[in-house]
Amino acid sequence: MIKDFNKVKEQLIELSEVINSFKSETVQVRLVELLFGTQDAVAPEVEVEVGDMPIVRRGRKPKQGVYIQQQPKIRRTRSKDRPGPSLILKRLVDEGYFNEKHTIGDVVSYCFDTFKFQYKSTDLSGTLARFVKEDMLKREKNANTNQFEYSV
Repeated sequence: MIKDFNKVKEQLIELSEVINSFKSETVQVRLVELLFGTQDAVAPEVEVEVGDMPIVRRGRKPKQGVYIQQQPKIRRTRSKDRPGPSLILKRLVDEGYFNEKHTIGDVVSYCFDTFKFQYKSTDLSGTLARFVKEDMLKREKNANTNQFEYSV
C-alpha cells in the first residue's frame, strides 16, 4: 500500500486545486500527464502553453440575433360559392363571350362585373393556355398593347 497515506492525500488535494484552476480540460490533462510521467501519448517535442490550446466545439453554431416567432400559415380554402377557373371559362366559351377578342384582364373584369366572382389573372391564365392547346380558343398577340387576346 501507500506509505504515509495522509501526506499523499494532502498533496493531491493541493495539486487538484492548482490543476482545476485552469479552465481548459486539455491543459489539465496535459499537466497530469507531465506530473505522473505518462506523456508518452503526446509527442515529446511539443510544448503546450495555457493559451495555445484551441477550444474545439462541435455541432451547429447558434443563430445570432433576435428570434421572431413565425405566424402560422393561413391555408386558402376553396369557396363553395365560386366556381373554379375551368368551369367559368367553359361557361364563357359556351355563352359566346369569346366570339370577340378579349385579353385576360378583360376576362377578369367581366367575371367580377357579371358574376361577382373575383379571379386573378394568374388564376385564369393556365386554363386559358390549356383551352388554346385543346383548340377550344385561339390566341393572338395584339400589336398595340403587346398582350395576348383570346377568341374562338
